[in-house]
Amino acid sequence: MSTEIQTVRDIMLPLSGFPCMQESGTVQEAIGLLRSFCPLGSSGPCGFSELMVVDDQGGLIGRVTQQGILRVLFSTLLEPIEIKPFEGKTAEYSDLTTLLNGVLIREGVNHLEASLTNVIEKGIRVLPAATDLIHAMSVMVICRETVLPVEDNGRLVGVVQLAEVFGALGDRLIALNTK
Repeated sequence: MSTEIQTVRDIMLPLSGFPCMQESGTVQEAIGLLRSFCPLGSSGPCGFSELMVVDDQGGLIGRVTQQGILRVLFSTLLEPIEIKPFEGKTAEYSDLTTLLNGVLIREGVNHLEASLTNVIEKGIRVLPAATDLIHAMSVMVICRETVLPVEDNGRLVGVVQLAEVFGALGDRLIALNTK
């Protein structure tokens, strides 16, 4: 086993392998990209739960997550507001689930053309490409991050996923244990 310290650069996904879009996009475009993006040409979605938002020069603006999109689409359900208690079934609304489903879906449709700026998380943590994996792991676990952007010389070059950090560290520990 090599004693060379692995860095984020060794396991990161390049930007071409992760969904990215510009700030001028819409919520609908973000949904479409998250549902269809797969850099490897696979026939199905690759399962990304967030995307990076970049400027015209490829600089990081922030990120958009599935949760952020859902908060915008279904804001009346997910925002804390005072709601009158349900007083029981009536002839008009015999099934509350059906009522809410229709109302919420219509609300979601109304927000599809919303600007992506409504859901961008700005000021997110960024890891330098030279960050060793133990440090990256500690930042990601303590801050409850599963994906972080990676910069090299001030340029956004990719992202690191906790799953990749976990795999690399797990492989190293297992290899050391079998000696």
